[in-house]
Amino acid sequence: MPILRISRDTAILLASLIFLACAILLAVLFPPSGSELARALTPVATIAQATAIVVEPAQLVSPVPTLLPTDVVLPSTDQQPYPPPAATLPVTAFSPTPEPTPAIAFSPTPELPIPTVASESAGMAPTAPLAQAPTLEPTLPPPIVVQPTPEPPAPTQPVETQPLPPTQPPAPRPTRPPPTATPVPIDIIRTTTYWTLAQSPITLRRDTLVASGAGLIIEPGVEVRIPPGIALYVDGRLYALGQADRPVRFTGASLPRWEGIFGRPGSDIVLEHVEVRGGGAGGTVLASDRGGLTIRSSRIVDNGGHVRVAGRGFELRDSEITGNDLPYGAAVEIVYENGGTATLIGNRIGGNRMAFGSPNVRITNLNPNDTVILDVQRNLLVGQDGPNLTLETNGLLQGSIVCNGLIGGSNGLSLLSTLPQSPGLPQLTIRDNAIEKHTPPIIPIYLQRGIGRGATSDVAIDMRGNWWGAAEGPYEPDRHADGRGDAPGDLVQFDPWLTERPSCAPAQ
Repeated sequence: MPILRISRDTAILLASLIFLACAILLAVLFPPSGSELARALTPVATIAQATAIVVEPAQLVSPVPTLLPTDVVLPSTDQQPYPPPAATLPVTAFSPTPEPTPAIAFSPTPELPIPTVASESAGMAPTAPLAQAPTLEPTLPPPIVVQPTPEPPAPTQPVETQPLPPTQPPAPRPTRPPPTATPVPIDIIRTTTYWTLAQSPITLRRDTLVASGAGLIIEPGVEVRIPPGIALYVDGRLYALGQADRPVRFTGASLPRWEGIFGRPGSDIVLEHVEVRGGGAGGTVLASDRGGLTIRSSRIVDNGGHVRVAGRGFELRDSEITGNDLPYGAAVEIVYENGGTATLIGNRIGGNRMAFGSPNVRITNLNPNDTVILDVQRNLLVGQDGPNLTLETNGLLQGSIVCNGLIGGSNGLSLLSTLPQSPGLPQLTIRDNAIEKHTPPIIPIYLQRGIGRGATSDVAIDMRGNWWGAAEGPYEPDRHADGRGDAPGDLVQFDPWLTERPSCAPAQ
């Protein structure tokens, strides 16, 4: 049987490799913990402090010195991970003589002695024991600990503290007076005042008020110029008394339009031979609220508003209202809340640009317990696309509608009422009126024959003795199919009718 012979150098190399492989395997299986890592980083004691451990050599077949890597340390017996080496120790040189050389091991810590590794080969004679050699420990310099040099404290400047003043109570604020409304600039006429022809033209500087108890009398021929946005208010009396050849003129000082003349409760306004032009910026050029308004022989032309009366009494006589732009309402709007009188005689109202369906004249009674008395005579009312005369009532209507020319528009007379029919009501006399030339409704027979609506009513009314635009009388499909004049409503009594146009009714 062949005998395997291993040289000393080969045995040392094999032992070193086996030991190294075991150390790496243990390091992988048991990584170092934090406490051991901290302990490993602790500086190694000097040679004077270390305890030398002499390891007896083992019996080998051939004298093989023990070569231990000093940078590998076995883990502790409590199976805790071993920390990395603190420092690499130099490998001890071996004697070149063939004599057995003792293996010298270094212990980094007193607790962990490092055993020697010996190998035996079968058939080889044992070698003599190694002589004991003194233990050598590497001398490591102690770690240099650098202590930071404390900086001298910066000199501090003494801070002078000022004594706090004694706490004073806050001074009382002055009491402010309550805010007052900013007065609107206005000129006030407080006594009876005359505007004469020698002063003409008179230009208002700002809104002007005729105070209660005062009066403003304007003589014939005076021209009053009113700047844009300015109005004349009346709490007392305003008498503009012109003449046929010397009218009083209210006109605009410049464009755009001025506001208007407004009578307030208890006021009295009389305009005679007066021309009103260029006003009505807000949609109303003449108004009276629970006051008296009388307009005679006057012209209200080229304005942007209508005439409106609410309350007491109203008289419009021999006047002309034409060529106005009316954004809303009738050309003449009369509203009664507690009864009153309305007199319209000899006027010409037409040719205004009105909102769709608006009438020339509208008279409204809002109180079912009070009576409105009408006197509507010899007026020429030319419609646009609404009625010529509209009566709206929740109460009683009395008076007369006589000798008027109700021409053009959608309807001649329109009576609207929310009250149930009562015998003899309304107590109106409606005769000698010329009702003609109204727009036919979209009904074939009406369109074919050019028949418009002459009158409509929610209650029974008596309209006998009127001219309906044709000698044959009004057309009524059930009662008078032979008629060719404007048609009356079902509740309108029309027979007998006038066969000729009445001479008292003004013509267009």
